[in-house]
Amino acid sequence: MNPIAVPDSAAPDFSPGLKIKMRFQIKLRMIKRILFLGFLLMAFGLRIDAQTLKNIHRHNQPVQRIPTELIDKVEVVQLDTTQVLQILPFLGEVIQVPLSEIDSITHYKGTVDPLLLGVMRTTSVMGIVRNANNEPINNAKVRSPFGGEETHTDLNGVFYLNNIIVYDKLGYVTIEKTGFHKGSRSFLPISEGTNNINVQLLPMVSSGMIFSPVNGGQITSGPMQLNFPPNAFLLNGQPFIGVVRVYASTIDPTSAEMPLQMPGELIGGLNDSLRLLRSFGMAAVELRDLNMNPVQLAPGIEVTVTYTIPDALQAQAPNTIDWWSFDDLLGYWKHEGVAQKQGNQYVGTATHFSWWNLDVPGTFNELHGTIFNASNEPIPNAMVSLTSPTLGSISVFANTEGEFSGRVPTNQVLTANVYLVCPTTNELTEVLSEIINSGLDSITVSYTASLSGFYPLTGTVVNCQGQPISQGYVSLGSQVFLTNQGEFTIQTCSTGDFTIQGFDLSTPDTIKVSEPLTVQVGSSGANAGNIQACSQYASTVTDIDGNVYPTILIGSQLWTAVNIKTERFNDGTLIQNVIEQQAWIDVMAPAWCHYNNNIANELVYGKLYNGWVGTNSRNICPIGWHVPTISDWNVLQNYLGGSEVAGGKLKAADGWDPPNFGATNSSGFTGLPGGGRVVDSSDFSDLNSWGWWWSSTAVSSSNNALHFNLIYSSNASSMLYLTRRAGMSLRCVLD
Repeated sequence: MNPIAVPDSAAPDFSPGLKIKMRFQIKLRMIKRILFLGFLLMAFGLRIDAQTLKNIHRHNQPVQRIPTELIDKVEVVQLDTTQVLQILPFLGEVIQVPLSEIDSITHYKGTVDPLLLGVMRTTSVMGIVRNANNEPINNAKVRSPFGGEETHTDLNGVFYLNNIIVYDKLGYVTIEKTGFHKGSRSFLPISEGTNNINVQLLPMVSSGMIFSPVNGGQITSGPMQLNFPPNAFLLNGQPFIGVVRVYASTIDPTSAEMPLQMPGELIGGLNDSLRLLRSFGMAAVELRDLNMNPVQLAPGIEVTVTYTIPDALQAQAPNTIDWWSFDDLLGYWKHEGVAQKQGNQYVGTATHFSWWNLDVPGTFNELHGTIFNASNEPIPNAMVSLTSPTLGSISVFANTEGEFSGRVPTNQVLTANVYLVCPTTNELTEVLSEIINSGLDSITVSYTASLSGFYPLTGTVVNCQGQPISQGYVSLGSQVFLTNQGEFTIQTCSTGDFTIQGFDLSTPDTIKVSEPLTVQVGSSGANAGNIQACSQYASTVTDIDGNVYPTILIGSQLWTAVNIKTERFNDGTLIQNVIEQQAWIDVMAPAWCHYNNNIANELVYGKLYNGWVGTNSRNICPIGWHVPTISDWNVLQNYLGGSEVAGGKLKAADGWDPPNFGATNSSGFTGLPGGGRVVDSSDFSDLNSWGWWWSSTAVSSSNNALHFNLIYSSNASSMLYLTRRAGMSLRCVLD
């Protein structure tokens, strides 16, 4: 191991007390500026950029405008018998508006009349987030932008958000995970019950670099080519001439995966109305510097985008097509202009980058339906594919009561196909095909599907008190099946022994799990009875500084699922931040730093601490938790099969240098290569290739302590000792 960093000799050596005072003064000045701005806006009606406002549209009342700089949190609360939208400012009076009085909320003036989105209300949404290989993504952040509610996916990629704010005609959540393009899903909320969505995130893979931004450059990614003019880039608002990494991912609109991978849904705002879109090409583009900081296009710059039309769509491709970008605040596509067909390609220009889409717009109806079996029982978790001769295919998912909703083109003859997943092969099996005449009005349908060749496995997930859970799911292999008030039905596609496990999501940000249960399914199916989900599987824990960490149950141990980043022991004692390298070597007392002294690294890897932090009796972990002893690390390693294979089960599947040998993250630990700080002249070392975590076990009669480590080139793990002067990451484990 060779951890360490270049001393920052220019950095002033402030005392800890002076630093606290300075931070407080800076924060106080910022708050005063925000309050002053808010005072001017509210007292004098001064105009500011519309993007800084939340506009609350109420019945027959003036629009209520609230600067987002003043908003700390937006939530729905129950006051007596009334649901109220409550806006909590950083300082000042709480704003409360009855939900029944609100027509809509907009973040800024969009391209759709807010009244067309319907009234504001609440709903619940449950879903699964996977990668492009259909593997679950753990600890992705799922957020409702309209109200600010958020949660994280669990080890199976599952999330649940209860009572989020939506429009009657538009629900919307975003999904973020380091190493992936930002994902999202818009949906037409069902009238009652929980909405069911599925999302695939696309990895951020570099499509190339522009080494001379002054001269511009050209990048090709699959069917798309980007031509950047000279002097096109800004970094933090200033002209940027360094190397620009271009991360571009394209989606084939004829692919069956497109409805899972695209952001939002295929609806766009045009001439104050929503339109259903038919895609002829879609792509995500992100620009970063070598340190992964976002790079923007300079004002007035236009990048030429050339997109090769898929062969299957050439004959239907119009000569001029509308050009759209996805608005991740509003949850739908915004019209940006047009692109021209040149041969087998479309050519257009982009003035900013996010997701872009080449689409033909059309009008639509709402479709609401329910799927039953021959016994008139609802079929949960089915995928419904709706195909139009002019607007392609869309896919929606039925909830636990067999209900689904979506948008379909008007005056079309549509084909509706219903699929169930075979849990032993992970393949979709068609159980129904029907024809729909969409006409001009909303449609309500009821389908009875044939389940020949399927064998129902039923049961009920109950909590620690033996009562049916309100929200949760059952896992079978890599598939998950949502429960309805605890009850579940899994349509297995073969007989034999199946191992299932129940998960209780009834308490926000807390997951409890059952023991694995093996059930024998015969020709008439099987009933598993009650499955008690009572073991703590995942939750969150908050440290003394207010940092919230997701947790994960691995065997009998509950671990923080990310590295910690507090600046204090849990008795309130401040830990010093040491920047200069020689001072770090000499300190021999608790200290922390950021890798490369760059605060941006904390967002991904947490802080680095020296060994005097991990072994200190004051305890840096939240109350009831502790820095793992070397024995705790050994229990973890042995539970995962021993040191020769545990590393692969602990490493995140993304974020490591290749080959990242054996990485599956099957444990949910999500170990990342945060590197370390070494104690010689070389400074910091091994970001992206090594992960090191302190134990609280010191070595007798020395300044050494034991630690646990993972490496990119092996699926093994190891435990070694090293001087406490080194800087490493920290995790916590429940007492």
